[in-house]
Amino acid sequence: MAEHIMKACRRASVPLLGIETVDPASTVKACLDALNGKADSLPIVEWDICRGLRGMTKAGERSIGWYDPQTMGLPDILKNLAENPTKGMLAFFHNVHRFFDRDGVAQGLWLLRDSWKAVTGTAILLGPTLKLPLELVQDVVVTTEDLPDKEAMGAIADRVMENAVNSGVWPTVPDYGKERAVDTMLGLSAFSAEQAMSMSVTKTGVDHGSLWERKRRLVEQTDGLQVWRGDETFDSLGGLGNIKSHLTSLLTSGQNPVRCIGFIDEVEKSGVASGKGDLSGVSTDQLGVVLKCMQDDNIPGILLLGPPGTGKSAIAKASGGVAKAEVLSIDFGAMKGGIVGESEAKVRAAMATFKAVAQGKGLFIATCNAIGQLPPELRRRFTLGTFFVDLPSKEERALIWNIWLKRYGMLTTVGGEAVEVWEMPDDEGWTGAEIKACVDTAFRCGYSLKKAAEYITPVIKSAPDTIKALQDMADGKFISASEAGFYTKPKKPADAGFRKIVA
Repeated sequence: MAEHIMKACRRASVPLLGIETVDPASTVKACLDALNGKADSLPIVEWDICRGLRGMTKAGERSIGWYDPQTMGLPDILKNLAENPTKGMLAFFHNVHRFFDRDGVAQGLWLLRDSWKAVTGTAILLGPTLKLPLELVQDVVVTTEDLPDKEAMGAIADRVMENAVNSGVWPTVPDYGKERAVDTMLGLSAFSAEQAMSMSVTKTGVDHGSLWERKRRLVEQTDGLQVWRGDETFDSLGGLGNIKSHLTSLLTSGQNPVRCIGFIDEVEKSGVASGKGDLSGVSTDQLGVVLKCMQDDNIPGILLLGPPGTGKSAIAKASGGVAKAEVLSIDFGAMKGGIVGESEAKVRAAMATFKAVAQGKGLFIATCNAIGQLPPELRRRFTLGTFFVDLPSKEERALIWNIWLKRYGMLTTVGGEAVEVWEMPDDEGWTGAEIKACVDTAFRCGYSLKKAAEYITPVIKSAPDTIKALQDMADGKFISASEAGFYTKPKKPADAGFRKIVA
């Protein structure tokens, strides 16, 4: 990306170019590679806050003979560059977004516009995000450098293995599991990928488990992202037949299988759902970035609405196991920072990582307890359906009891029949989370299920009005997660009391 935009900017004599990048070293290299071997003959300089201004080539060093590191700050440097333009100069400015609000910096950059255009010079502003001051919005061409795609990662993997052979770490170069290694590294910067894979090469080949763990830790360095480690599948969920069937078809489709799932839990509370009361504009910016990601990269979404504890989050997490895809949990609250531009940088870095892992085959799954708080433009992006996940029916509750009693070793079966018969508590209106809590309490304390139920406070008891309002609102409006077609609220309570759990 940087190589192509660099060539285009040089042809058009663009004086001010901004590149949003999380790997500035790779971006600088790509820009220099775009010069077709002429870099050594050009006046190329580089600035950062620690080293000041320095020449990257002999011609670059000669062009800044006026520079005094003891007395010149960035505004002085920009002023002198503008007043002493050098034909064909390239100047890289690192993390310049942190200095836009300093006195003289915006003005100094603006001074470069006309003087450098006349001599076909280009100042390249580098940073993870570039929120330009109003003085420069119309003068700087801004682009974003994507993280390495599959082809670029393949080249990195081959280079690492070639180095391993040359250094004697690995004796041969047969099939080292390149495709698996590349899939694992997607979502990392070029430098991070190279380091992670180099540390995962052993004398017997690539330790893919070690590579995955290093990738997970690097991804989680991105504020707001966490890699889900669970191994759940839909078999671990009771009921919810309609959403499970729909997602299975979607996730395993031969037409467009999903590579990465972006999981947004309780999206209405995430901040991205609404900018109300946010005078900083951060939530509004986050919403815009997410909408742009879903729209421009054609990433669809599914919205799961319903009372808490009904399995919405479990559906999203289990989807990863069904698709054999990574699940990235996205927390927009964790992306907010106190420094100007920090929050904008974090959300863009998170979305860049998600897109790099997904490689055009991503899916957002968001859970929600109150859909009325979501702005219409966000709801419209969830094009694959809004499903209502209600309190489980009598039949679904029996399945959930069965799953958790088995999980805790409290249900022994012979020939598919339960050996033990439990006297069940009155579980009318219970959620799956409450059934799990009851079994867990019985297991830990040695109680019967009925005894353990005395320590459970179901949401149907603590917030009945909220549940009823949700059911009334969803009736006939959203797709049922349990049955085919639109959701219909229950007409009467199901039976409860003594029953037998059948495996």
